[in-house]
Amino acid sequence: MRPSLWRLARIVLLLILVYCIFSAATFTRNQARFQRFLASQYITWDDFSPEYAIALHAKDEKMLQRDTFNYTLPFPQSDGIFAANDSIPRMIHFIWFKDLYKSRPGVTEIPSVGSNAPALCESFNPGYTVKIWDATAARELLEEHYAWFLPTYDGYKYPIQRIDALKCFVLWHYGGVYMDMDIACRRPLDPLLPFPAWFPEASPFGVNNDLMAARAKHPLVLSMLESLARRDKNLLFPYLTIFWSTGPQFASDLVKEWYLEHDTVPTTNHSSKGEAGPDEWFVLPQEFYSEEFTFFAHSPGGTWHGDDVAVVLWFVAHPLVFWSIVGLVFGVPLGLVLRWKLNSRAQVRPRWATDV
Repeated sequence: MRPSLWRLARIVLLLILVYCIFSAATFTRNQARFQRFLASQYITWDDFSPEYAIALHAKDEKMLQRDTFNYTLPFPQSDGIFAANDSIPRMIHFIWFKDLYKSRPGVTEIPSVGSNAPALCESFNPGYTVKIWDATAARELLEEHYAWFLPTYDGYKYPIQRIDALKCFVLWHYGGVYMDMDIACRRPLDPLLPFPAWFPEASPFGVNNDLMAARAKHPLVLSMLESLARRDKNLLFPYLTIFWSTGPQFASDLVKEWYLEHDTVPTTNHSSKGEAGPDEWFVLPQEFYSEEFTFFAHSPGGTWHGDDVAVVLWFVAHPLVFWSIVGLVFGVPLGLVLRWKLNSRAQVRPRWATDV
């Protein structure tokens, strides 16, 4: 390699390395800020009435029935509380497309453990509208109100992407609580309705999209559905494509984008939550989502997972191995190039060394 080309190659490699380091540092810094903000947005015990919090902590299910308590939070909006259209309506949405994966018999049947999820939610929440969206109802909604999205909707490579996308349109159009079919209600949901919107905490970071709630026409949900087309990218592997284009990573990224764009002020305590406007959103922490005091029951899900998911999830559980492989992928070629350059210099002896 000629010296000029080698210098150019070194400059390019250095710029790539600096860009990668800068991007990683920026991502890490923003992610850390975002995680701290999510923690500040937790729905906490203080957001329930003292009597309800005591009953919930004691798991006194008889005391937790919906007629026992006044669930309304003291948000100083509209004469002391959010107006009806500024809080989550009493509506629960499920989505079930029959024969979603015709090439994989059985996987799209309603999960056996969670098959009674709609009935359970109705029993715990009398007076709620519980709607199960099928493929026909989904298309009718899009054709009538959101025809601009149909090319993206019909073009999705994986059917589960259409279900994920529909979640956003249903919540934007009607508001309410969306639940995957492998999630069911364990108790009344009224204590979670006075918030304008909330998303469940994901592990190890971000939020999930298997359970979401929002008032109708919430601007964050609008941002999500308007971003679906630009996120429609094929990332080679089914799991990664779904995860990033419409799945949990999509939801987390859009919530983080909203936070970074709006520079939202954290609501770190109950009194400041009361000052939040109808466009704010909150986080349902693990203890109310999938841990000891949860409002919801979970059965095994992931019917959209393909063979590649085991590999991806293994790397998520073993990040040191993942970054070691990344280091080898980029480090070994760079090391070989440097070794070749050193060897080349050693072989080119200076003129004075050959003079006798």
